[in-house]
Amino acid sequence: MIQQFDTTIGECFYIGNESVSCILCVHCGQIELLHFGAPLLPEDAEALTLPEGLGWGCSVLYKQADSSVCLDTRALAWSESGLGDYRETPVILSQNGQPVVPDFVFSSSRILPELPAYSFPMPHAHNGAETLELVLTANSALLTEKTTLSLYFCLYETALVCRTALKNGSGSPLTISKLMSFIMDLRGSFNMTTFNGSWSTEMHRHTVPVERARTVNESVSGFSSNRSNPGFILSRKDTTEDAGEAYGFNLLWSGNHYASAQRSEQGLTRVMQGVSPDHFAYTLESGELFTSPEAVLCWSGYGLNGLSACMHRFINEHIIPPFWQYRERPVLYNDWEGCMFSFNETKLLTLAKKAKKLGCELFVLDDGWFGKRNNDRAGLGDYTVNCEKLPGDLKVYPEKFMRLGLTSDYGLSLRQSTRIPIFTGLILSGHCIHPGWRIFLAEMNCCWILRSQRYGTILFLQFLLSLIKQIFNMLSGI
Repeated sequence: MIQQFDTTIGECFYIGNESVSCILCVHCGQIELLHFGAPLLPEDAEALTLPEGLGWGCSVLYKQADSSVCLDTRALAWSESGLGDYRETPVILSQNGQPVVPDFVFSSSRILPELPAYSFPMPHAHNGAETLELVLTANSALLTEKTTLSLYFCLYETALVCRTALKNGSGSPLTISKLMSFIMDLRGSFNMTTFNGSWSTEMHRHTVPVERARTVNESVSGFSSNRSNPGFILSRKDTTEDAGEAYGFNLLWSGNHYASAQRSEQGLTRVMQGVSPDHFAYTLESGELFTSPEAVLCWSGYGLNGLSACMHRFINEHIIPPFWQYRERPVLYNDWEGCMFSFNETKLLTLAKKAKKLGCELFVLDDGWFGKRNNDRAGLGDYTVNCEKLPGDLKVYPEKFMRLGLTSDYGLSLRQSTRIPIFTGLILSGHCIHPGWRIFLAEMNCCWILRSQRYGTILFLQFLLSLIKQIFNMLSGI
């Protein structure tokens, strides 16, 4: 249920069900977070309000006429630097090379049947759910009120999905250096658990206390990576597997990601998540809209197992494609360790026979089936069948696998290398993505960076979308 209601403390918004609830309040134009976590009721809002005060000795008043509002001491659901809040900011903007402080203030709200669709392909939860949209307008000399920031809170059975959307209503381009999908100031102390690792040793659990120094979980490798999974947990210090409070966060995004948690002197833990700001600079033209990836937030009062159950239900029902929901997966055999790059049809069918005897149902053809992929330094991006290894293309293999007792389906591996990135492989193999683009490749400590002439930064979305389309067209013909 999502509900708007008025109280003595101001206009409030309730988002909740039997699993989780969130209560927001508009105070001096700012969006304050009264509660996120255990299921509560709208009438609990006034009891959760932080007492008014004069701030601390070094606090800065948000408005000179109101001595009770110092943003640095409030629990907020959005904030900016330059207005007296010295905690980490979720947004960094500039215009014509100069920093901009929009001072976004609440303007209007809507309750929508579901989240608005993205204007470009993005990972998102399906089976839409009721959504609260809060529209904030710029209140600065540089930006007019036509520049808006929309905060979205979408309520699912066991999760709250958040994202932000910035529209440039000014007459000049804006540069976005940072725009998080959400921020929340949670009350109390927490431990932060992240899942880190490396190749073949992923998802090692690391837990540290969240203190005054900022704790960060980030990937700058160009993808979500095995180094730092975007999923993380905030839990109370006495939380166990089966008891105690735990908050779970994840980002529906496969690129560079960023999450942080930091505790203030007032005992508020600020948590935020979104696209990594490292080398990020998106030029938002006048009238253009930029939308962040969706962040998934869960809460449980039944420890880490309860939190896992909440997140699992959301993923099973709203992330996994409907065809595969609650469907038993086949037992598969992957041919990589059996032959690596060196194979032919006879060798593959021999391995398939042995896999069937082991009880396998699905055969997965790993690396080496495409282009001139005979080693780890060639062939990436050229997803045409290597006819020297596999004469007659791949369409003949479903029937051959069926004769051996396996399913007619089979899996194909699309490889990404740490040595040659996929777009470089396309260029080296003679594939032209767009003749009008100039692509600059820079190798920096084994990290490849894609830059465009227009943005001079790492992300050129149209290039990546065309790259995906070209790969899809290659695979469709196999």
